Amino acid sequence: MKSISNNERIPLWARGRTEKVVQPRKGELGQFFFFAAFLIFGIRFFIDSSQLFPVRPELLNSILVVVSISCAVAKIAMQNYTLRRLIFTIIVSVILGYSALISTNFIFLQSFLLIIAMQDIELKSVVRFGFWFKLICVSIHVIVYIIVYNTNPEVITFAYRGGVGDSRHQFFMGHTNTFMALLIWTCLEFVYLKYKKINVLHFAAIWIIFLIFFNFTRTFTALFLLIAASILVAFDKLGKEFYSKILTFLAKYLYIFLAVVFILMVVLYTQLSGTILTMWHNLDDFFTGRLWFGAFTYYNFGPTLFGRPDMSPRNVFWAGRYFETMTIFDNYYLGNFLSYGIINAIATIVAIFILVGKMDNRDKIMIILFALFGIMGSEVTNIAVCFVLLIIGKYLYRNGKNAVNKAILDVRQ
Repeated sequence: MKSISNNERIPLWARGRTEKVVQPRKGELGQFFFFAAFLIFGIRFFIDSSQLFPVRPELLNSILVVVSISCAVAKIAMQNYTLRRLIFTIIVSVILGYSALISTNFIFLQSFLLIIAMQDIELKSVVRFGFWFKLICVSIHVIVYIIVYNTNPEVITFAYRGGVGDSRHQFFMGHTNTFMALLIWTCLEFVYLKYKKINVLHFAAIWIIFLIFFNFTRTFTALFLLIAASILVAFDKLGKEFYSKILTFLAKYLYIFLAVVFILMVVLYTQLSGTILTMWHNLDDFFTGRLWFGAFTYYNFGPTLFGRPDMSPRNVFWAGRYFETMTIFDNYYLGNFLSYGIINAIATIVAIFILVGKMDNRDKIMIILFALFGIMGSEVTNIAVCFVLLIIGKYLYRNGKNAVNKAILDVRQ
């Protein structure tokens, strides 16, 4: 009996369609749109954060957002979908688009669109592109900062934890936390790219560079993250099955656990007393007021499903504490619950929970670090800073265009 090849089993209408998928021009154009969206997203972030741009026209910001989203949508429109995935993409895009309009925060929407646009895009090439982009931008800021610090030091501004204490250098990035977030994720992208060959010498070099800048910034979030990364990678390199199971468990449940813990900490605040309340305030001091801001927002404004405009109230006196100014949430879990929209957290939780079983240990480690970074980092869903959400895109389209051919065969057989 003559065997039938896969191509022969595909009807003529399907053959033309699948052949079109792999046309070089279409693939190259899709790559162009994706990396253009990614690059513009990154440029917008640096212009918005950097003190090297003293004037930030709102019109320019809006243009960059529109162009970045348009490029991502163009890439998405060129992709191939099953009916179920197409419906899912449209529904989630509409929900997150509505959330972005309500909250006036388009970062999660832009990140989501890049995730959806990952079909036929190699994650490693994106990480490499992001690594060099951030490395160049960070290096420019460091070089300019050193020159200005030694030639015109009176224009340098410093950050102070809680408004007091030792001065913390910002390297013209608006805040020390922003600068160190960029530095730590540049280091972690290097780890990701070199993971198979990563060794003690690599980590020693990373630690030396990191500690030099830590001495000027005193950003403990980044320090904690690098410690966690070093431990997790070291355990994984031991090659024990037991550690692999731990990584799977942490990657799957840590994000959900932290979300529940921080939400309960602000919801139950007014019901605490005695030693428990004292412990709560000690934790709040450790998190530099993040919990108190969360409790204040919850009891005065409540949670939000789709988001609300950024709140920065002034001259606030509540529950025995006074703040002249209150800025954006630097805790991702409370930020979603009270400002950016719970729907953003739900989308992330569902994606991680479903896909983590397909991930290798390198990706699981990055998911764990992503969850930990969210404790004291508001840039966690900003792909220009932290690439980890793109891992979801990697596994969403794991088989690339082969998945399209397989789907057509499955339907016709």
